[in-house]
Amino acid sequence: MSTTDSGFVLYHYTPSKAAVIVFVVLFIIMTVIFAVQTLYAARKSSKALKNNPFESSDDKVDSLEDAEYKQLKITPTVFAFIPFFTGCIMEAVGYIGRALSSSNPERTTPYIIQSVLLLVAPALIAATIYMIFGRLLHVMRCQSLILISARFGTTFFVVGDVFSFFLQAAGGGLMSKAGSTKTGSGLITAGLFVQVIFFGFFIINEIRFTVNVKRRCLFYEDISRKWIFVNATLLLSSMLILLRSIVRIVEFIQGFNGYIISHEYFIYVFDAVPMLLVIIAFSVGSFFGNVFDVIKECQTLSN
Repeated sequence: MSTTDSGFVLYHYTPSKAAVIVFVVLFIIMTVIFAVQTLYAARKSSKALKNNPFESSDDKVDSLEDAEYKQLKITPTVFAFIPFFTGCIMEAVGYIGRALSSSNPERTTPYIIQSVLLLVAPALIAATIYMIFGRLLHVMRCQSLILISARFGTTFFVVGDVFSFFLQAAGGGLMSKAGSTKTGSGLITAGLFVQVIFFGFFIINEIRFTVNVKRRCLFYEDISRKWIFVNATLLLSSMLILLRSIVRIVEFIQGFNGYIISHEYFIYVFDAVPMLLVIIAFSVGSFFGNVFDVIKECQTLSN
């Protein structure tokens, strides 16, 4: 058991150096692989979009929906992946913090690094999931299938995600301070609840879109099935993060002497593995279809 000078228990065990090194390496490798895939797909699609006459500044816009549709396509969708890759880097750095703790479990700095970064990283990855889904809805003209205003759909989910992020970040910072551990734990739990609520509602909208897209998308019969792989990746990733967040809620409800926080395997089985699978899902899914290809294809079919 590792404690601070104030008596706060950092770890009920000595973190396994071998386990964290494995996950650090895996997170770095998968992040680099998917980053290369994303940049390649974005570059390939951007070249095709430059030759599309629909992007001309002389085009007439018949409606507000058409204006938003055109704006979406000329906006660099690759920027939507910035939170995703930031979250991936934070995951890797978080486990580096645990590796440092394995050598000296009493040091507070590595503990704070791993505690805060591993808590908030999924919220950043979630932001990308929300934004990509918003783009998928727009290019397939299926905004009416979500249960909130199409105009503010993506904003709604991202704002909730940001709120969750700051609650967890603030809580993680307070947990390491003497006299503030309960407050910090409460903020983290609240942030995780917010994340679960928004993710649950998001998954409902995802399923609603999947079930009804055939009757709503005007060019459904002509479009390839690449969008299915994009949508499946988003849905699978959402469920993995949701599972991870539920387990972490239980962890903080149990308290600092609870069963989950006292056993190291939980952090790997229900946090590291799900988040690594999210990156793998995005990487593998991109071989069969990515959002850049879907945007390009929908744009062509809409002309």
